[in-house]
Amino acid sequence: MGEKRKTGFVKGLVLGIALTAVVTVAAGRVRIFTQTGTAPTDERTQQKIRLIEDLIDKNYLEDVDEASMTDSMLKGLLQGIGDDYADYYTKDEYKEILSSTQGDYRGIGIIMQQSEETNEVLVVGVYKDTPADKAGIKAGDMLIQVDDILCKETALERVAAAIKTGEADTVHLILERDSESYEVDVTKEDIQVPVVGSEMLEEQIGYIQITQFTGLTPQQFAEHYEDLKKQQMKALIIDLRNNPGGLVDSAVDTLCQILPEGLVVYMQTKDGTKTEYSCDGETPIDIPMVVLVNEYSASASEIFAGAVHDYGVGTLVGTTTYGKGIVQKTFPFTDGSAVKMTIAYYYTPSGTCIHGEGIEPDVKVELPQDAQSDLQLEKALEVLKKQL
Repeated sequence: MGEKRKTGFVKGLVLGIALTAVVTVAAGRVRIFTQTGTAPTDERTQQKIRLIEDLIDKNYLEDVDEASMTDSMLKGLLQGIGDDYADYYTKDEYKEILSSTQGDYRGIGIIMQQSEETNEVLVVGVYKDTPADKAGIKAGDMLIQVDDILCKETALERVAAAIKTGEADTVHLILERDSESYEVDVTKEDIQVPVVGSEMLEEQIGYIQITQFTGLTPQQFAEHYEDLKKQQMKALIIDLRNNPGGLVDSAVDTLCQILPEGLVVYMQTKDGTKTEYSCDGETPIDIPMVVLVNEYSASASEIFAGAVHDYGVGTLVGTTTYGKGIVQKTFPFTDGSAVKMTIAYYYTPSGTCIHGEGIEPDVKVELPQDAQSDLQLEKALEVLKKQL
């Protein structure tokens, strides 16, 4: 299996409830109060914060941005809990994250993932006819720098925010392809992400690719699925390769268009609380189906693949999935900022937690980088033809 990478879309399951902590800024200084009375609210910690602030006031050579200091302190709190997916978002950052999960935003049209091991940011997809596509950026390129931000030193959400925010109409990128770096200025545009595409393949086998689970995915899937059925589709391939995930509700609503009645996925918090997602089963698929997966199929994609596997309504073809079986929840503040952290494991309908393990395909097929054809797609067609 190739190097696993994590992504902002994987990490951003935006479900949102109220947060119990209250954060205030008084006289330009951050003060944090929680209901527990634990650190960092004890007096010694507060005294140390005041001492550091005084040292900065008296000794630091340059002017200080108080808002930046406050934001950095809050980000540090979340970094300190040991959760790779936890983060604090400023108002602007949270606004950008919401827009990306909804499916339309101002940007350049790329999908990125970040390596857990090296923190490198990889471009895993480029949407057709977007500014990135027109600028020649390709899937597989490594994103090195966004304006003055070094990607390896920055959380993926903030890399994405740097591309999409700011008053400038263009963003300057440094990328690497085949060990050769190149630079490009890309003009930002308002983008409605086409997250679903389809075509009819040989022998009336339909093909649907889902690149991400956003708020637009269920409706786009329904449109493509219905169009293929009108063309007398006899079997279906759903391609989830390189799909980094996204919204749980989006994956469930898409699955409910093809699954029988029953449980789709459930989540369990550390206190044992369960949240279940189910389908009414009104439109179960009645033709042979293959779901293509690989090591970059993650999170909501694994919810999809896991449900298909457990219900036996399709065959999984490809390589073992990413293995992200944990759920993050975003807690928004009234000032527009937000906090995100991991709050639960999720389980497939059979009760399997795939975190750190991934989902093994029914038919394992590698796809070497130097392959002259799509061996996984070819195997999917072969599997389905035997069932027609």
